Amino acid sequence: MNLDGAAWVVKFPERGDAVDSPLMEHATLTLAARAGILVAHSQPLPLATSTGPHPMHAVAVKRFDRVGMQRRHAISADVALRAAGEPMAYPALAQILRRRGVVQQQTHTAHMHELFRRMVFNILTDNTDDHEKNHVLLMNDRNEYELAPAFDMLPALQSLGYQQLQVGTDMADATLANALTQAQLFGLKAAQAQALVKEVVGVVSQWRPHFAHMGITERDLDTIAQHLDRPFLRSQRREWGGG
Repeated sequence: MNLDGAAWVVKFPERGDAVDSPLMEHATLTLAARAGILVAHSQPLPLATSTGPHPMHAVAVKRFDRVGMQRRHAISADVALRAAGEPMAYPALAQILRRRGVVQQQTHTAHMHELFRRMVFNILTDNTDDHEKNHVLLMNDRNEYELAPAFDMLPALQSLGYQQLQVGTDMADATLANALTQAQLFGLKAAQAQALVKEVVGVVSQWRPHFAHMGITERDLDTIAQHLDRPFLRSQRREWGGG
């Protein structure tokens, strides 16, 4: 889809969705931006064909692999990790950024920190569909990698308790304690990692008023709360001063 001379991808709701998933994706991406995460631009599109008391939406997500009509070279974390012979893990992806990332102005270090922030956000928002194809690296003309804007971020509403990528020494367990076990592989000292966790917790603790402001219905908010506010996640937020 072309909007204002730029390429966008439009995603529609799927039959049987428990909530207005496209609108929830837009709300999650904008919440992630508040948490200091670089996200793909998105905008909700009301569907004229919606029926019943609860209108549905599509969501348009701006392509980050296009600059005008030119295509930027992009590879998934799946391709990068397999080529490097590394496990499907957040820390391993951070190390690829350390070795192959943009050196100028220490961009690679900033992107390693950003990846840690994304991992923590995914844990706290029940985004357990964070598999290796939902992370992308962009390549510049010096064959250096940079982390592409985040996309496909939204609660899975499954309460699995584990991520698709390995998080730390406890493998894929979706806990902040596990996230901190290998923070050094993201170029973070312990105090830096703890500060990032606390910051993201503070933002995610306000997910409900933010989602409501984005137009999500009370019915859908209650459904989402069954997962985001379940004891497993809420107790983790409270340990870090969140609600």
